[in-house]
Amino acid sequence: MLTNEQLFILSLLHQAIEETDPIDCTVEASSVPFLANIILRNGILLTVYPVLQKTPGIVATQLSEQLKTKYLASVRQSILQGYEGQQILDKFEDNEVDCIALKGWVIRNLYPDPAMRNMADMDILVRDYDYEKLCVLMQELGYSSGSESAWKHDDFFKEGGITIEMHKRLTDDSGIIQIWESRMWEHAVLETGKQHIWLMSDEDYYIFHIIHMHKDFLNGTLGLRRLTDTWIYNRVHPDLNREYIRQKLTEMQMETFCERIENLTCVMFNCNGQKSDENSEILLNHAFAYGIFGNSKSYKAGRIAAMSGKSIIAGKIRSLSAAVFLPVKRMKAQYPVLKKYPVLLPVYWWKRISGKLHNLQKYKKLMDYSEVSQEDYDEMKRFFEAGGV
Repeated sequence: MLTNEQLFILSLLHQAIEETDPIDCTVEASSVPFLANIILRNGILLTVYPVLQKTPGIVATQLSEQLKTKYLASVRQSILQGYEGQQILDKFEDNEVDCIALKGWVIRNLYPDPAMRNMADMDILVRDYDYEKLCVLMQELGYSSGSESAWKHDDFFKEGGITIEMHKRLTDDSGIIQIWESRMWEHAVLETGKQHIWLMSDEDYYIFHIIHMHKDFLNGTLGLRRLTDTWIYNRVHPDLNREYIRQKLTEMQMETFCERIENLTCVMFNCNGQKSDENSEILLNHAFAYGIFGNSKSYKAGRIAAMSGKSIIAGKIRSLSAAVFLPVKRMKAQYPVLKKYPVLLPVYWWKRISGKLHNLQKYKKLMDYSEVSQEDYDEMKRFFEAGGV
């Protein structure tokens, strides 16, 4: 059973997206700090704040006042991101850099107003990735970066809190997901009037959205913003080729996960009178509790549960081992030379480990799983089962 505070938040989302009337639920003024924390950790401030301002009652008034400063800061950030993102895409178009804008840049344009969707940073996938060329172009726009990473993206920063993740690939997965990704460009189409700014096909974008959500799910997070994105995407694109999507997600062993998530969004937005069940309530409770980014404990509990089999001890050992010695498939994705010369695996393991030795204290803390209890582990296993994982 969802609490009145949870129903209140869902009502705000429903009103913002569907322009419905508020539901009748009693929320005490003492819960205002709790409600504010839910909104912030779920990344839905820009979505629900305009509704709050029009909602009568002492709770909405106090909640609006408590969130006002952060809302104004988020509006500023959203305007800056919109301006900077377009500057970068125009720069890439002029310099013949084939690319696809990802995640929030695409999704926010599906909301009733793009300004209703928070965006932590901007993600851009670049074809024929040339780090040195990108550095020159980004420096001309006032951005700085460190050295190129073997990770799937490199970060570029600009004063004022703007971060751009420049992707050389969509994921660091291998196998079926990598095969799908290698063919994704074949289905992409040029943005109207552009020669180098591309768009994923609607189906491939949705598959990427589910892959990204599934990855975060295994790291112990879900979040109301990601669920709202899923609902809006399906509503705006009712004619998706579901057979293609089903086939690809089945190959990736994510079909059940996708079905559970879509069912959950129907519960959230009262689609066809969809009623909540045990699975949807477990998932929603987790989303409310941990938000879109989770915390250290949820991340570690997710990794342990994903690798555990049936034992928390086994999960901790496997998680620690995988953190130090990245699985072979992931290593091949990060270091493509290993596909041709797998004998070099120990060399690249050491290359990866030695690159982190300068920040040993940070990584020691990340690999300390003592804060994850049996109760935390059991809760995460129930979360996974509810999500069909």
